[in-house]
Amino acid sequence: MTTEAGAGRRSSKWSFPWRTAALVMAVGQVISAVLSRLFGGEFTSADRPGEPPIVPAGWTFSIWIVVEALSLAYAIWALPERRPNRAVRDALAAPLTVVFAGFSCWLAAAEIEPVWATVAIFAVMIAGLLRAMSIAMRYRRTIAGWPGMPRHLLWWMLGIYTGWSTIAIWVNLTTAFVGSGAPSTGPVGIVGQMAVLAGATATAVTILRWANGLLPYTLAALWALLGAVFGAIGAQQTLLAGAAAAGAAIVIAAGVPAWRHRGRIADWASGRITAGE
Repeated sequence: MTTEAGAGRRSSKWSFPWRTAALVMAVGQVISAVLSRLFGGEFTSADRPGEPPIVPAGWTFSIWIVVEALSLAYAIWALPERRPNRAVRDALAAPLTVVFAGFSCWLAAAEIEPVWATVAIFAVMIAGLLRAMSIAMRYRRTIAGWPGMPRHLLWWMLGIYTGWSTIAIWVNLTTAFVGSGAPSTGPVGIVGQMAVLAGATATAVTILRWANGLLPYTLAALWALLGAVFGAIGAQQTLLAGAAAAGAAIVIAAGVPAWRHRGRIADWASGRITAGE
């Protein structure tokens, strides 16, 4: 059985600065996002001309406001020494620092070299998110003993951040190919984007099963795929809209068995269970 003591043995005397760094980077996410919205270039503008049809509709990117708020709230809660299970919070802080810093780096790269640098940074962010989620799942029974507010903050932050990001990186890959000269329309462009949607769906289903139907992850992945549906409809690409809708249906179908197990939807709503149970 995994215990907090096990996390403590892997925690070094430098672990507290990681929690401080996580808070600094969480604040940096908010600041960089505000600056990007005020002064950002074309690549970070919603519904920009010439973008691939499967890029989610502009309004769906409002999910980043939720991500930024949850990240900041959790980082503030996790910082003080008096909070429970310091070793678990320390173990989570390092990958979350990488993720939060990556967010700001992604926005900077979008202004400097938005083609492939953004994809590489997104990949690092997702690696950090999966590492943080793996740690949280390993110590899920310890985390279940936290007060309700921080417990929900952690799982919803991890779920929404990872759910959106694991779909968004596939879309980012599409924009990179188009930015490198690949077509976004015509038979080649349509087939390529259908392959991207298939990859995004497969990724979501794989992580959803790994996390035993983590509800926040599911909702964020569905939000991203729904955005792709409306993006394709706006671009008058009915086939791509149908493919994105099919992906959303597959994600829902993958989550149903986990949610039905022990009344999982009601348990998620009340906070009685967490990922991996």
